[in-house]
Amino acid sequence: MKYLLDTCALIDIVFSPEGLSATAERVIRGDSELSVSIASFWEIMVKQQIGKLGVKQTSAQELAAICRELGIEIMQTQVEQVDLIRTLPRFKDHGDPFDRLIICQAMYERLPVITSDEKFARYDVEVVW
Repeated sequence: MKYLLDTCALIDIVFSPEGLSATAERVIRGDSELSVSIASFWEIMVKQQIGKLGVKQTSAQELAAICRELGIEIMQTQVEQVDLIRTLPRFKDHGDPFDRLIICQAMYERLPVITSDEKFARYDVEVVW
């Protein structure tokens, strides 16, 4: 089965695997196909720049190399996926543009999302954690 990693799951895989739940680790270490959105790379770069990410400074190119090494597909953003943002419910406590794009990609591709972010469950996506 194929899964889409949220940014927090990618960070855990790369920088702190002990942060993964038992379920997420089982799926990730199994023979599942894993994808990560290019939006996660963007989010990590932004958070590194503003000092909101307490992990080793890593370039997007280094992250891409790590993903390739781990067999994680990097999903590019399609116009049709972005267009779905117009139809997403708006929640006052969840306007994160990176999450919203990742959710739309998961919806469009019909992929479960591996994430510890409980807010994803409010949307029409399957969440694994």
